[in-house]
Amino acid sequence: MLKVRSAVSALLAAVLAVAIAGCSFTNGSIILPRKYDPSDGVGADIGKLDVRNALLISEEGDRGNLVVSVINPTEDEQPLTVQYESATAGRSTVDLTIPANSTVTYGWGDSDQIVFEDIDTIPGALFPVYFQSGDSEGADLQVPVLDTTLAEYNNLTPSPSPTPTPTPTAEPVPAPTPTEGTIDEGDNSGEGQPGDSVDTAE
Repeated sequence: MLKVRSAVSALLAAVLAVAIAGCSFTNGSIILPRKYDPSDGVGADIGKLDVRNALLISEEGDRGNLVVSVINPTEDEQPLTVQYESATAGRSTVDLTIPANSTVTYGWGDSDQIVFEDIDTIPGALFPVYFQSGDSEGADLQVPVLDTTLAEYNNLTPSPSPTPTPTPTAEPVPAPTPTEGTIDEGDNSGEGQPGDSVDTAE
């Protein structure tokens, strides 16, 4: 009887081990961790650079602040080209240089902003942005468009458009019109006075 129970216990243990192994094998989230974006933005590996957490902050949908972090793990500075479609100017390009061994963030806090001008989008939509570096093929990312509803994005609206300084218009100053001299008819003594005409004094 003891041998039977031992055999049954061994059989159950073997079945349970196979069942657990089967679950682990088929569940990719356990065995093979997936790459995902742990934020509101999106990212991609662009050549030797890592683009992370790219999103666009826009209130009206016609201008947007690109918030993005770019990681350069190499010993050399790397170029990065950012392109987007402008409603009036067509394909617009922003050229950046990412220093060696650095992570550069744009559009967040006191960092420089990359402002997309004259775009046609709305908060809640996805806006296509093309990233390319060096000889890499580049990638089109569907960047989420967000507004300032969330408190962490409240101060990330695009900086105001620069107001053009009016250029003063030079106007010609009119030249003075010459006036004819006058003669004092009461003085005819024969002695010349300033403003008198020549007289024979006869």
